[in-house]
Amino acid sequence: MVNAVIIPVFNEAATLPGVLAKIREFHKGPLIAVDDGSTDGSGAILGSFPEIDVIHRPANLGYGQALIDGFARAIEKKYRLAITIDCDEQHEPAMIPDMFQNIGELDVLSGSRYLEEREGQDIPPEHRRKINIAITAAVNSITGYKLTDSFCGFKCYKVEALKKLRLDEPGYAMPLQFWVQAAYFKLAVEETPVPRIYKNLDRTFGGGMDDPVQRRAYYMGVLEKEVKRWSISSSWEPTRTI
Repeated sequence: MVNAVIIPVFNEAATLPGVLAKIREFHKGPLIAVDDGSTDGSGAILGSFPEIDVIHRPANLGYGQALIDGFARAIEKKYRLAITIDCDEQHEPAMIPDMFQNIGELDVLSGSRYLEEREGQDIPPEHRRKINIAITAAVNSITGYKLTDSFCGFKCYKVEALKKLRLDEPGYAMPLQFWVQAAYFKLAVEETPVPRIYKNLDRTFGGGMDDPVQRRAYYMGVLEKEVKRWSISSSWEPTRTI
């Protein structure tokens, strides 16, 4: 059966050609790109790679929706495995073959930038690291998983497992919705160490999300909503300050 790579794209013209070329060094199979309403020429760049399966969105719907659309295409095409990788040069395409190989009997093999400390790794922005620690602790309390990095976008999924999920969060909190549903549907999950790379420390979240307080409140709200949606019983207290 065939394995695919999914990349969400929004205004990535500066890095997109190099990332696509690097992915092609290590993955010759299907490549699904979701152009999420780019206005910087990213769509034209994707069009210059005729072998890429491109989903064009006329307007920006959000990072989470781009992944959801990529998952839907992988399900439609009946691929066996799907890897998600961002195109901002913060994930290492050379790891793609190992990710496919190492998923084994798992449903999800999730990259973690904090599972192992390695020499030469970049230091994350302090506010991002603090939020990651707090939200990952909340996710673990809800799900029973033992994650160290709930936000890493570099993951390998069994497409059959993705069919069970009902993901509909279009924004950056979609991975949190994913973790709650993964636990509800009893998906087998493990982390694998990946390099910690921060190429652009000035990268913006947009929509007021650059404010750490607002961003954390948004994340917590999505978690609380999902816990209620699936009637999950856990020791997590959504109103506590973290």
